[in-house]
Amino acid sequence: MVLLIMVLSSGVCSADNYVGGIPLTSAHSGTVSGGVYCDSYYGMGDQEAKASNTIEKTFTVPDNANVEWAMLLTNVYCGHMQNNYQGKAKVDFNGKNLGTETLNVPYTYSYNGGNGHVQVNDHVNRVTSDYMMYYDVTGLVKAGKNTAVVKTDPLDSSFDGRIRLVTLVVAYNDGSKKTIWYQVNRGHDADSYYSDDEMNENYIGSTAFQAALPEGSSLTDSKLTLVYQASSDGAYAFNGNALSSGTPQGTFSGSNTWDVKDSLKSSGTNTLTYDRTASFYKNVLGILTAEYTTSSSGDSTDDTPADNTTDNGSAGDTTDDISSDNTTNDTSSDNTTSDVPAGNTTNDTPADNTTDAKFSADLGVQAIKVSHNSAAKAWKNLVNTVNVTVINNGPEKAGSFALELYSEGSLLESKPINGLANGATEAVEFVWKPEDAKNYTLRAVVVPGSTINDANATNNELSKTQEVMHNGYIGDKPLETYLHGTVKGNIIYDYGNSSYVKVSSGDVYTAGHSLSLPEGAIVKYARLYNFWTWSATGSSGVIPSMSLDFAGSSLTPEAEYADQKGWGQYDYPTGTWAYNVTGLVSGSGNYITTVKNTNSDAENSFCIDGIALLVVYEDASGKETQYWINEGCDAVSTMSSSGGLTPDEATVKIAFAGDSIDLGNVDNARLWTTVQSGGHEGIALKFNEMSISGVYDSTPSSNLDIDEARDVTSYLLSQNNEAQIIAPSVTDNSGDYMIPSSAILAVSYKSETTDDTNITDDTNVTDDTNVTDGTNVTDDTNVTDGTNVTNDTNVTNDTNVTNDTNVTNDTN
Repeated sequence: MVLLIMVLSSGVCSADNYVGGIPLTSAHSGTVSGGVYCDSYYGMGDQEAKASNTIEKTFTVPDNANVEWAMLLTNVYCGHMQNNYQGKAKVDFNGKNLGTETLNVPYTYSYNGGNGHVQVNDHVNRVTSDYMMYYDVTGLVKAGKNTAVVKTDPLDSSFDGRIRLVTLVVAYNDGSKKTIWYQVNRGHDADSYYSDDEMNENYIGSTAFQAALPEGSSLTDSKLTLVYQASSDGAYAFNGNALSSGTPQGTFSGSNTWDVKDSLKSSGTNTLTYDRTASFYKNVLGILTAEYTTSSSGDSTDDTPADNTTDNGSAGDTTDDISSDNTTNDTSSDNTTSDVPAGNTTNDTPADNTTDAKFSADLGVQAIKVSHNSAAKAWKNLVNTVNVTVINNGPEKAGSFALELYSEGSLLESKPINGLANGATEAVEFVWKPEDAKNYTLRAVVVPGSTINDANATNNELSKTQEVMHNGYIGDKPLETYLHGTVKGNIIYDYGNSSYVKVSSGDVYTAGHSLSLPEGAIVKYARLYNFWTWSATGSSGVIPSMSLDFAGSSLTPEAEYADQKGWGQYDYPTGTWAYNVTGLVSGSGNYITTVKNTNSDAENSFCIDGIALLVVYEDASGKETQYWINEGCDAVSTMSSSGGLTPDEATVKIAFAGDSIDLGNVDNARLWTTVQSGGHEGIALKFNEMSISGVYDSTPSSNLDIDEARDVTSYLLSQNNEAQIIAPSVTDNSGDYMIPSSAILAVSYKSETTDDTNITDDTNVTDDTNVTDGTNVTDDTNVTDGTNVTNDTNVTNDTNVTNDTNVTNDTN
């Protein structure tokens, strides 16, 4: 009998330090004569989100298979990377229920204090938006056809419930004289762009397969199979040799199998590395097989002792190993003060400061770390934090000294340090608000005090090159007033039947508006808004190329507003394009808008969030209405991928300046606001002293969220009114990304007059004249200086009535 000595290996690299994950480690290994069967259902696009889904997958195991070990693995998408969207999954195999799992745990990114994964039970875990379930089905698998059924049901309205993956792995003997060693590694390892963008870390995952083939054996074949979850395949290397990538078989899952005979190490560690090529990637399963012969290959390997199978334990065992591995990577022991002798607790006593004794202490700058709140970034024109770590390398405690921070050679600040024990470190915090987007040189310098003898000055300073960027997610583009005026009439703001649609090269988008104006109304102004987003060619953001027709006329934008993240992944522009359609809207009726993507590149696309039509019309029976029309595009975000921005930094301001408002004569004041990609109850709307949330409730949709005609009468000021739209904190349901794009303030008055005056037909009413009881005041009549005109008096022909006149009781 040939014995194969196996050495188990655990994950050799910690998970993505931003979102977390479970690196792949050995789930089972051994030797067989048949091989390792692996097949999968790859899904998502064929299922309905937020509904019950059932996937039935038939696996055909070789007819002559004698099963040694088998595992069924499935993965269910909950719909959000952190929120607790609740559902359940029922997993059956060959008619036997393996488990009915309740999927109802929240997830917290590692960067925000999470554990890197959530262990639901010993065979179910959650990493970001996915629940993974795996079961030992060794006793249930049979030769020939085997059927797995996975059914999901939502327990709330948000649970997605689509099934990404159903995989069966079977190690089997077939009575042949082949000898095949195998190792199956299982995990739930994520690789996200967050670690690159937020932490400046390029996470490359790895998993190890380690075996010792018998000395003198001859390798005849070796295969490596990988099962992953991503919309784009990853980049791979095996023992340092690049492997080809393929195309996912499913919407968000796929697999690869490679011939690795020429790269396999018959003894020692064989390492597979994997890296994302798009924004997100997960690796869940790796299978390495090695077929070999020896001089005693005639001996059957079917009787391999059970000792050759390893680590068939629960996921809990796996995560324990991962935690142990992670602790070995901790290099921060030099930063702790636990090794400080108790005798050093008396440093910097008054006696120390009143003597001429000098302490021999080697002070050094250990690290400079720059951040903006939770993100390892530095932003232009924002307050950033620079943490400088100083260390006392001894041999004695240090008395008082100073720490200076320079930017581009200019002193930012000098901070006093009141002493430092031998071996201790201290982190000192500075604030830094750079004015330009460029690379800066930061330099931290220790200035020893008069009581310190520091013979080693070489480590007294440290420099760091820090990139400073502009963060396009700040509120830096207020919505400006396009038009301000007064009309005897009203305003219509209509989004018609427009909806969110992706428009690829050559595609045409159509939206319709059905207007109903009062009889006799005259259109004074009409403006069409095209709200677009996610404009890109491939993975590169571009300003869209589009044509727009309205009511049969081809138009170009009168105003183009756009904003863009400006850094990292998903750096795609979004915008509001405004068109003057005053001459094309004549009154009530149906108006059709078509938008065509005119970019010829097949990889180009943009998305339309919606089309809105604004009409200001005159109406003889209407009220005097003062209006402000503000427009623009300011993309703001407080999500964890937004560079640590706070709600204050992600606030969009909207000023309604200009003429004063006669508050005593106001009938009502209404406010319309339009937010692309709204739909978050934590978004706050402020108008002067009013502050409310929950108004952006995905009406008419989350992609074009319009808060219509909100009554703000009670909060109106006589002038300089201001609205603000404020993104929620990242602690409020993960923050939000949104694009405020339009705001309209309309103030209607109680009567036809302003300043307490009824002004018609060029009549001017002045100087405390009292006109009452059926008086008819018309046609340039002049009544002045306290004149009292009463009792059906008819005042006509060039009379001028002005200033505080009281016009009452059937006066015309």
